[in-house]
Amino acid sequence: RMKNVFIRTAALAGACMAIAGVSAQEPQKPEAQLRFDQAQREEVADQAPYSDLAAAAAGRPFAYKLNKKRTTEAVAYDAVTLWNVRKVRVKNRRMRLSDTTRREKVRLLKFFTERSRKKGARPHLLGNVAGYNWFGGEQYDPKSRKMRYVPKYIGSYTLREEYEAARKALGNELMFKVPDELWRELSDKAVYELDGVRVPGSIFQFIDGLVLRTLEIHTDDETMARYGTDQGVVIGDIYPDRRPLVIFDGEFSTLESWLKMCHTNAFSMAAAVPMRYFYMLPVEAVQKYGRPGKYGAICIELAE
Repeated sequence: RMKNVFIRTAALAGACMAIAGVSAQEPQKPEAQLRFDQAQREEVADQAPYSDLAAAAAGRPFAYKLNKKRTTEAVAYDAVTLWNVRKVRVKNRRMRLSDTTRREKVRLLKFFTERSRKKGARPHLLGNVAGYNWFGGEQYDPKSRKMRYVPKYIGSYTLREEYEAARKALGNELMFKVPDELWRELSDKAVYELDGVRVPGSIFQFIDGLVLRTLEIHTDDETMARYGTDQGVVIGDIYPDRRPLVIFDGEFSTLESWLKMCHTNAFSMAAAVPMRYFYMLPVEAVQKYGRPGKYGAICIELAE
């Protein structure tokens, strides 16, 4: 048993590092992202116990309701997101799945979402950063004259305060092109800290647009001295009230455990155990894991 625990622990450690390794196969162009408005506060919904899991796996066909109206799986799948879902109910019912069938035992999934698109939209990032570009992947190294893999990192960014000042001066012109002088460069050796845990920059990219709430970049001497670096510091945190499940090789984990395993000082950037990872949308997560899956699930699996 202890051997199995050790293997799973080592594999989970490899999963967080695999985020850097998987993307190396397909070099990507830098991705520019701009986010300006304030994050929205959303109601904290009750998390149901994992006792739903046995019922969710009972083998019954699924039926769906969206805001009290019957709907199809395809419509529910597209309509229910991490940001607009308010409540989920899972019931055993007898219902007709079509006009030609008798009433049969089904697993009814009832989703309640925000009716206001504005209220149910994904919030923008908080922090002192207005825009940023992701770099990384296969890059040419002029010193060795060879291609080398560079883990994902923020290579350039704009500060919110400077962007807002320029927006007031330039007006709509800024919407089409951000002036070059507003962009600041950041080293690929910058320190990244998420929820108080040092992690690879690729972890930030994976959760960007998912659960990343705040993005701060600091290059002042005082902050960098606290982190023992002169290459810059990236600090972020995760939304406390909308956290997906973390499923490792079919078993439950937590975001906190995942981040601790991703500590850059604890494990090599080269994952010893091949992994694949993905975000499972709420409808599919509720099908598999019951009500606890209403915010979706981050799934980490051993590659076959």
